[in-house]
Amino acid sequence: MILKRFMPLALAWFAAPVVCHAYFTQGDAGQEVFSFINTFDSPRNAALEKSAGAGPSTDPTIVQLNPAAIRLPDGKHHIAAIHWQTGDFADNQGSLTYTGHVDKFIYQISYNWLDYGSIDGYDENNYATGVKYEPFSQLATASVSFPMKHFQFGATLKFASDKLSEDDGDRTAFGTAFDWGIAWQSSSNQVGLALVARDFGLIWRDYTDDGDDNYYPMSQTFAVSAYLKPASVRRLSLYASSDFPRFQEAFLSLGGEYFLGESFAVRLGFSRTWLDLYRDALELMASKKRPDETNRAHMLSAGLGYNSDLFSLDYSLSYLAQGLGMEHRLGLRFNF
Repeated sequence: MILKRFMPLALAWFAAPVVCHAYFTQGDAGQEVFSFINTFDSPRNAALEKSAGAGPSTDPTIVQLNPAAIRLPDGKHHIAAIHWQTGDFADNQGSLTYTGHVDKFIYQISYNWLDYGSIDGYDENNYATGVKYEPFSQLATASVSFPMKHFQFGATLKFASDKLSEDDGDRTAFGTAFDWGIAWQSSSNQVGLALVARDFGLIWRDYTDDGDDNYYPMSQTFAVSAYLKPASVRRLSLYASSDFPRFQEAFLSLGGEYFLGESFAVRLGFSRTWLDLYRDALELMASKKRPDETNRAHMLSAGLGYNSDLFSLDYSLSYLAQGLGMEHRLGLRFNF
């Protein structure tokens, strides 16, 4: 009976990405905007390289991977969380999140910011102009999920803004996007699967005040993910996810999380585009046929976590390929 009630909603979630910007045509490939909205990962998500979208989690930012995966801790009704990161791509980036419930529905709101620091301006001849720019990006989200015994459904509405400069004629750009997710877990909770669509939306005010807006689409990504908790190794969870962005190469993410006792967790994640994995395989076979490197930045991450009944503390370190440096993340959340 419950499945019949929610079947129309599930079908609508499936249909939304298909009709949004003619997803299955590639006529405007290369015009993706607002890619920063995919960078607000918690330390846990980052340490697992975004592979854990199929597994239920009390980490509020799991909603960024799959809005159907969020859970409240046993006996708790609210989660308040903050996480912060720094690295070569941002001086100051973080998220504030509140999660609660109404009956069986779990809801969440979040605010995310990205401060790139002060950047020197250069003209078209590569000479310094003496002008300092301070670009700033923001993301606000509202999510709702409905968890059942084996199936879960969730959706997120996103509102983003992006300021690049304050030169004459420039302005802050705005955009809106929609995510949905469906997850399934087995009766033993040892195996789970998920299907997600992220960032199906567009900017509806662009960066230039010229009287004509260009409605560029966002990443429009499908993702399939799974997890396994081997019966032979207690406290170990293995994760895998494959993302299929409309405007980029598809990539594979793998992750593992192992609990030392009841409270401490060790995490490790790896991600690589399928094209690069193919290239790596050809190199191992000494083949002369090698596709180009796709230069996906994230490649390897690791992290630690501590969970108690009242709070959780997480840390992650991400190594960026191609010599692009490191990213550090620190997160704290309270359950009450």
